[in-house]
Amino acid sequence: MKPQDFVKDYCIKSLVCCFSGGKDSLVMTHYVMSELAAFDIDKYVVYADTGCMLPITEPYVKDVCARFGWPLTIVQGNFFEHVQVNGMPRMRHRWCCWICKIKPMSEFVHNLRPQRAELVGIRKDESFKRSKIDREVYYLKKGLVWKYAPLLEWTEKDVQRYIANRNLPMPPHYRLGLKETCMCGVFSSKKQMLILKANYPDLWNRFIEAERNFKKGGAAFYFRNKPVYAKDLAKQTTIA
Repeated sequence: MKPQDFVKDYCIKSLVCCFSGGKDSLVMTHYVMSELAAFDIDKYVVYADTGCMLPITEPYVKDVCARFGWPLTIVQGNFFEHVQVNGMPRMRHRWCCWICKIKPMSEFVHNLRPQRAELVGIRKDESFKRSKIDREVYYLKKGLVWKYAPLLEWTEKDVQRYIANRNLPMPPHYRLGLKETCMCGVFSSKKQMLILKANYPDLWNRFIEAERNFKKGGAAFYFRNKPVYAKDLAKQTTIA
C-alpha cells in the first residue's frame, strides 16, 4: 500500500514518522514525507531518546530534519533510571523498548487529532520474526492509532538503492561498525560494546556505574542470554 492510499483509505488526519536515526527509518520517513508533501494533514517526525542512545544520533536526526524541513519532536525515556528497578534488558526481558521508547511515543501520538497513524521502518527481511508479519496496516485499540509499515516488503537492496538515488545522508554510526542507535544491549554483542567503549567512554561509563550499583551484583549485558560484565570488558584493550 502506498502512503497516499493509506492516508485516503483510513482518513488519516495526524501522521507520525518514527525516526530512530537508522537507515530504514531514514528511508521510511523520506519516502512518506515526499509522497505526502501535497496532502493537507498534520505530519510529524518523532525521535525517541531512550536515555542510552549513541551521542552522534540526535545531532544527525536534527540535521536531517532541518535539511528536509521535517517538523521534529523529541520524546524522552530514562534507561539508566529504570535499570536499577528492572535489571538490564535481554532478549526475553525487553522491558526497555516499551518504557523508554514506545510509551513516550504513544503518549505524544495520543494527543494528536484522530484519525492518527504511527509509521515505522520495519522490513520482513530484517529477521525471521519480522518475516512472519503479514499486515502493513493494523489498528491498535489501546492507543487508538493506526500502525503502518510502508517498507515492510522492501529488501536491504531497495533501501540502499533509495539512499543512493536520492543522495540521502547515511547515518554515521554505521561507519563505526555499530548496528544500532540505542545501546541497551539487547541486540548488541561484545564487539559492539567494545566499539562503544573506544568511541564514547562517557556513555560506556554509565554502564559501569549501573552495574556497580546493582544490589545483587548482576551483569550489565546479556549476549545470547549469557551474562557479560562491563567491569570485565573494561579491562580489554582490543576490539577483536
